[in-house]
Amino acid sequence: MSKTTAYVLLVLLCTAALLKAEQVSLRNGDRLSGTVVSMDGKKLVLKTSYAGDVSIEWASVSQFSSDQPLVITKTNQQLVTGTVKSEGDDYSITTVQGPQTLSKADVAVMRSPADQAAYEKSLHPGILEAWAGGGNFGLALARGNSQTTNLALGFNAERKTTTDTWTINAASIYSMDERLNMTTANSFQGSIRYDHNVSKRVFIYGAFAGGYDELQNLNYRVFPSGGIGFQAIKSEKTTLDLLGGLGYTRESYTTGVTGNLATATVGDEFAYKLSHRTSIMQNLYYLPSLNSTTDCTTLATCRPYRVTGNFGITTKLNGWLTANLLFNDQYNSQPVPGNKKNDVLLTTGLGITFGTKPK
Repeated sequence: MSKTTAYVLLVLLCTAALLKAEQVSLRNGDRLSGTVVSMDGKKLVLKTSYAGDVSIEWASVSQFSSDQPLVITKTNQQLVTGTVKSEGDDYSITTVQGPQTLSKADVAVMRSPADQAAYEKSLHPGILEAWAGGGNFGLALARGNSQTTNLALGFNAERKTTTDTWTINAASIYSMDERLNMTTANSFQGSIRYDHNVSKRVFIYGAFAGGYDELQNLNYRVFPSGGIGFQAIKSEKTTLDLLGGLGYTRESYTTGVTGNLATATVGDEFAYKLSHRTSIMQNLYYLPSLNSTTDCTTLATCRPYRVTGNFGITTKLNGWLTANLLFNDQYNSQPVPGNKKNDVLLTTGLGITFGTKPK
């Protein structure tokens, strides 16, 4: 084979590869080549060899074509598979059964076969699948003139599908002054909650929370509850849930005091992404008792209440390591005699993450 013939064949092969590449034309005249991964009516994701996955605002796209089959989900949830080319207000789709034309208004989303398979699996994951979360660790030691040990641990995990959500949280802090042989902090709090979506905005939930606090003389407190929630804000950056319900509190103190209280729950849970690395979270719950197990003469002592609140900031240092700051405030209107009503806790430390967030 001559050098000229080889050169011509190379040019033809390169030209064929370029022609095969899927094309996206933008309204500003730019053109991008790659593989269409997905399109949800807001953004088109294009996998390129030079910049990885590129997310393009759909309003900026004038037309595109795919040489590889895409799975098209229509607004009536029917699926169509084939290569796609945009033509004005329609899509021309070449399927194994023949060509079809769909109005753009009738298309809900397009995905590559691999992304479609992953999406369908995410709809019905096993109970041990689709979890994401992390653990936090903080340690402070002092030796010499002071001999103190401070340890803070935390854990959170979430499993979210299109129909429900499981959430698990736990936090513990321990502090010891060896010179005085005194424990200055020893507490644990944990909760598990299940949400089931009733509609796009409304969900019902059931929860179980518990914990102990040595410095408050609290042997244990358990709090099963349930109620209804409303997603006031749900966007890519911001979520705000409002919750209300009823529960039962059983608590026991080292002084011999016990409590059995019917409890109302009013609260909110807020999260906001400051950037792709940093997020903040906040929650606040008001838990008034609906009955009292002790004699009382005033409304305050007849109806004790608790208020709990958390505020946290998390920053990703890399793909799995985070830096965390958490502020916790707990208020008990009727503590055991000798204890203060308010407890404030500020912890910092590093954390690790696991799993992936749903797309």
